[in-house]
Amino acid sequence: MGYLIELRNIVKSFGDNVVLNDFNLAINENEFITLLGPSGCGKTTTLRILGGFEKPDSGKVFFQGEDITDVPPNKRQINTVFQKYALFPHMDVGENIAFGLKISGRSDAYIRDKIKYALDLVNLSGFENRKVTSLSGGQQQRIAIARLFLKNPPIIFLDEPTASLDAIATEQIKASIDAIKRDRTVVVISHSISQIIDSDIIYALKDGRVEQSGDPDGLYKKGGIYKDIVDASARSLN
Repeated sequence: MGYLIELRNIVKSFGDNVVLNDFNLAINENEFITLLGPSGCGKTTTLRILGGFEKPDSGKVFFQGEDITDVPPNKRQINTVFQKYALFPHMDVGENIAFGLKISGRSDAYIRDKIKYALDLVNLSGFENRKVTSLSGGQQQRIAIARLFLKNPPIIFLDEPTASLDAIATEQIKASIDAIKRDRTVVVISHSISQIIDSDIIYALKDGRVEQSGDPDGLYKKGGIYKDIVDASARSLN
């Protein structure tokens, strides 16, 4: 069986700035991976190309062996939670979560059950009628994750899911991700070691390429960019 999703020989530039340079990435079904690297290494551009929000200058994107390079975002079986959660401020929490279900014509009873299930999953039971604008950043992130989960996509991308959150909110997001990663592929984009949540594989990016890949312990023993990021994170805590 082939890869669930694959980037082959991707090149992407913005003006004279080459962001991705012959970039290759292959993701298996039901795999939990992290794309790790400093700002400017190409993480977010990779995410946007996978989601169809950017087109590569050259190279191909494949989903289950099918070329989807030119397929628009709304036609891809890929869903993304960006750092800006894209919740609807004029809707309450329940309406935000159920938005996709309502436009698909599901019954009210079905939608109510799914809202309750999704809120239980992210530990926000009873928040159905809360205004989105009254929630903390961590709570809004969990609502975005809950909404995404109900779409039941085979692959989920999370862009810096705990960025700018305090320690308690970070742990809550980690617990939510741990719950949704079962039986689906999850890709976390991160610059921080603290966001690596028991990943199966870490891809360490540098200068628009995958510099290293492997499990955390093995990568650290090899040295290189992953070890540098881990050590820098440890120093920042001292």
